[in-house]
Amino acid sequence: MKTPGVGEPSPLFTVIIPTKNRAQYLYHTLRTCMMQEYERLEIIVSDDGSTENNREIVEEASRRDSRVRFMSHDPGIGMRDNFEFALAQAKPGYVIALGGDDGLLPGGIEGMRDTLRDTGTELLTWPAPIYTYPNVRGANGQLAIYHTRGTRVVESQQFLARQSKNLHYLSDIECPMFYVKGVASTKLIDQVRSRTPDGRFYSCPTPDGYSGIVLAGETPRFAFSSQPFALYGLSPDSQGLAYLSNEAKGKEASQSFVQSVASRPMHPELASQPYSPLITLMTVDYLLTARDLPGWAGTIPPINYRQVLLNSLNELAHALYGEERMRRELAILNQIAEFHGLSEFFLEKARNAKRNSKRNAFEGSGINTSAFFVDGATYGIRNIFDAAYAAKFLFQAYADMRPTTLAELLAKSVMYRLRAMGKGAAFPPESEWRTPLAPADRTSV
Repeated sequence: MKTPGVGEPSPLFTVIIPTKNRAQYLYHTLRTCMMQEYERLEIIVSDDGSTENNREIVEEASRRDSRVRFMSHDPGIGMRDNFEFALAQAKPGYVIALGGDDGLLPGGIEGMRDTLRDTGTELLTWPAPIYTYPNVRGANGQLAIYHTRGTRVVESQQFLARQSKNLHYLSDIECPMFYVKGVASTKLIDQVRSRTPDGRFYSCPTPDGYSGIVLAGETPRFAFSSQPFALYGLSPDSQGLAYLSNEAKGKEASQSFVQSVASRPMHPELASQPYSPLITLMTVDYLLTARDLPGWAGTIPPINYRQVLLNSLNELAHALYGEERMRRELAILNQIAEFHGLSEFFLEKARNAKRNSKRNAFEGSGINTSAFFVDGATYGIRNIFDAAYAAKFLFQAYADMRPTTLAELLAKSVMYRLRAMGKGAAFPPESEWRTPLAPADRTSV
């Protein structure tokens, strides 16, 4: 697909929202989509057998905005199949996927279009802010915004080599997955489909990071914009939190997901083990699955399985997993170690591993080396719609405070002060005001 130039017709953008339940959050997600002024936009909600009032919410939205479409599956077909179905509805153009609690920033679609046009690329990514709803990691909710600057073109092979070394797709700010933090042309997506035996795009149990890995191999380069165009929402019902939760509701949700993907084990080099939520193992599964696609142009350096095991143990040490989940993941890692002849190495490292003391998440407002944080209650951020506006304007304010801008402001302030201190024109000569005012001059100005 040729990226449109200035003056050419704008391409179609499709937002797919594969979701299940989370109706109260979906309402605000749709608000962020409907506020987009971009006309050539379709918003497709694919509902996976919800038991909440998702249908009513989406149909009411579609009555107010003809760009919104609703589709449903009853009974549900599972997350992976729901993503595949939703993606199949996208017409030629560009596509971004959102979860039912994520959102677009104001002017997000136009920003994507302009950046794709300016960089001449078909794949674009950005550092998506994260809005954590109240009562997830704190009572107030919180918005996190990355403080990066500039737009650049990334060489795909460098990204893939970095992934093969670091084994953590989620922490790579340049990962070009089109789930919340990216947008891709349907041409690239069709190229991936053409390489799979069943004509599907999603070949791994979880649909987010795989899209970034596999699409990077379909194009020699892609664009990275420090300006975000969409943001993550982290609600109490998010799938990732469900797996980590030790509450009955969380265990039920995670068990349902694991059962739905049981027919799709991880890559044979991961001993064909069942799905694991460890980021290390998911990254390896994505890399190897993409590598094996016929004709895929990406290059994957050899995987260091000692490092895979060490990274996975480090993930388990972060005091996030309950006892049942710890045992499950250790059993999976043990099978992978045996498959690669690393049993003694793994057992020694596992016996000596210690859990980190449980750390409380940072709450309130603050800043670190990669992001700044805004307390939700303090700034009136109550949902993803509020967060989208806040992220847009807070990032813009930060971007305007670059060193050159600060220098310009300082220079202007100094010049203003110097002018204020300088000597101006002299007062009228004494001879003109030493005599009393004449009667006619008393009321004139």
